Amino acid sequence: MEVNLDLLGKAVALLCALSWGFAVILFSHAGKRMRPVALNLFKTAVTALFLAGAMVIWNVPVIPPGLSAGDWGVVALTGFLGITIADSLFFICLNLLGAGMAAIVDCLYSPMVLLFSWWVLSETPSMAKVTGAFLVVMAVLVASIQPRAPGAGWRRMAWGILSGGSAMALMALSIVLMKPVLNRTAFLWVTEMRVLTALVFLLLQVAIHRNRKSIMHEVLDTRRWRHALPGAIMGNVIAMTLWVAAFKFTDVASAAILNQTSTIFIVILAAVFLKERFTLRRLTATLLAFGGAILVLVG
Repeated sequence: MEVNLDLLGKAVALLCALSWGFAVILFSHAGKRMRPVALNLFKTAVTALFLAGAMVIWNVPVIPPGLSAGDWGVVALTGFLGITIADSLFFICLNLLGAGMAAIVDCLYSPMVLLFSWWVLSETPSMAKVTGAFLVVMAVLVASIQPRAPGAGWRRMAWGILSGGSAMALMALSIVLMKPVLNRTAFLWVTEMRVLTALVFLLLQVAIHRNRKSIMHEVLDTRRWRHALPGAIMGNVIAMTLWVAAFKFTDVASAAILNQTSTIFIVILAAVFLKERFTLRRLTATLLAFGGAILVLVG
């Protein structure tokens, strides 16, 4: 029976969203005991080990044929931008804003993908997609409104949104840049090479950090792994592999928006497991973000 690859890609994108939703809750807990760079280093190392095993099991070649030096360079660049920098920024956002608000900021990823798809891949978005992107931006603005909030609260909100928005821009740019390479080789290889590149840069970052001893203590302290380890498996081994696979089997915009349904999962899970307040304003922002996602998908 012939498999509909486009439909498979969309289903994989939804599974990725659910897996990432649970991972964010776990990372939120882990972030209380590990600073962002330590958590990023830990989950990247765990991911590299699991993916290496998967490549052996599925007999994925370490050096795939037909790739140029430029292709290798693009994959390495996307690992540096999309994991080394972007994931650390996202963990900062998560610590500052909490899982529910971070999920809404995470929706900026979709407009960023549309922007970079237009800029890099010359994919012209329809008016519906543009409208959907506008709704997502409006959702972030609505969620960020804090009536009578003190100055420190506004600064925390601003830094959180800036960190999260920057993370989404870098992730979107990285996935758009590696799309051509994905079309020519195994997605497991692309994922592992991105992770290994990120791991090298993270190790260099820690090596020159003035608090490198305390950072490595956080990474190696098994008592801090209770949430970090399952978060790494759910968020990176499973979700990131599904994320890359979705982009391989379906178009960039559809995969990005279906992935974005993780917003719904995260907001609900944050209310259940983290006891975060689910206010009317947050509900409005979540519905705006989800509506924008649907518009981009059907547009």
